[in-house]
Amino acid sequence: MGFEHVAGVGTRIWRWSRTSGTQPRLLHAAKAAGAAALAWFVARHVPGVASDYPYYAPLGAVIAMQTTVFAGLRSGIQTLVGIALGIGVAAFTMWVGDPGILAVALAVGVGVLVGGFRILGEGSSWVSTAALFVLLVGGAHAEGYSLGYLVQMAVGVVVGLLVNFLVFPPLHFWDAEHRIDAVNDVLADHLDGLAAVMREGKRDEPAWDRQQDRLDRAIADVRSRVSIAHESRKINPRGALRGSRARLQQDGARFRALERVAWYTTDLTELVARSGPVSEGVGRPDPAFAEPLAKAMTQLACMIRGECPETAGEEAIEEVERALDASRENPSHVAVTAAALVSLRGIVESERRATENLDTSTGPSAFSRQRR
Repeated sequence: MGFEHVAGVGTRIWRWSRTSGTQPRLLHAAKAAGAAALAWFVARHVPGVASDYPYYAPLGAVIAMQTTVFAGLRSGIQTLVGIALGIGVAAFTMWVGDPGILAVALAVGVGVLVGGFRILGEGSSWVSTAALFVLLVGGAHAEGYSLGYLVQMAVGVVVGLLVNFLVFPPLHFWDAEHRIDAVNDVLADHLDGLAAVMREGKRDEPAWDRQQDRLDRAIADVRSRVSIAHESRKINPRGALRGSRARLQQDGARFRALERVAWYTTDLTELVARSGPVSEGVGRPDPAFAEPLAKAMTQLACMIRGECPETAGEEAIEEVERALDASRENPSHVAVTAAALVSLRGIVESERRATENLDTSTGPSAFSRQRR
């Protein structure tokens, strides 16, 4: 009994560490620490004047130790280009006059101006920084300092890239998939809330604004995670593993379905939570449509969570259609309901299209069912 309890606690801690991102952060921290130490060791054996400035190599290693190998390569190259440009700015400043207040202002001004080019990326801030270092730290030995600074940073970048490439190069598929599952729950809660509005007839627009903001931020976060997952496969030896490409395609299909479902859910919010299918009183749900719509939204929320099949959503939507057909004689009662029906259909079709495109279950609800 005691062993089972300990094993259960260990399993929960393991799941928490993975869900919270603690595991990849710990691995990343260990790799960064190892890369910095290795860069320091290598830097002390670099020949020539560069050996006088070994402390820049660990900095270069940390810069190259990004969340993906490709991001580290991009960041390292951009940083080295920025430093080279900064050295050039410092040389120009010293050619104009001796270092002083005006020289510092000129170096920073020109450095910020040169660093404004978007192509430099993360290297943009290093232009003015390197110019100041060469101007104020290098001083009378600016030429040797500039060479040592650039060489040792390059040594650190190379060491950092090698460590990131060779030691468990990161693939961020699981993180993207976990975030997609989390947003599925947000969408399902949102639809359940809309169903409650339809049944109770009570609306709280500030609450819907907060919920919509939460949904928008969640979608933006997932978009970023999926982009990182795609990037993590580039120049990554683990990216060639069997199934990684298919898994990436599935994640992309899931996210596209998720975006469409979120768009249709937002449309439903505007139609139902703000205007609503109206009768005599503005904003009061027409009893003829309130219950069928509420039932359809509840079934779709169940489908998104993976607890109900797609057919349940289809059947609930058909009930709305029957209620709509019975009220054709009064167009003012059915206009908003017809628009809501389009959004309900769109949610179901979004999941079906993702599933059909990849010949596998890739819609939000399908992956939730696999997870359960």
